[in-house]
Amino acid sequence: MKCSISECKESAKSLVKIGFKETRNLCEYHYNLFKNKEEKYAPNFSKASEFKEK
Repeated sequence: MKCSISECKESAKSLVKIGFKETRNLCEYHYNLFKNKEEKYAPNFSKASEFKEK
């Protein structure tokens, strides 16, 4: 069975309940993203001048 994410071509590893009625088949990568959705990540800012080529 294929992953429910339209752009993903991987095979599904687990069935996840999204809402009251909806379930999705997710591959390992998307399952890990779904599982860690509550984690907060600090943004990594850098100055634009570091990227500017002269």
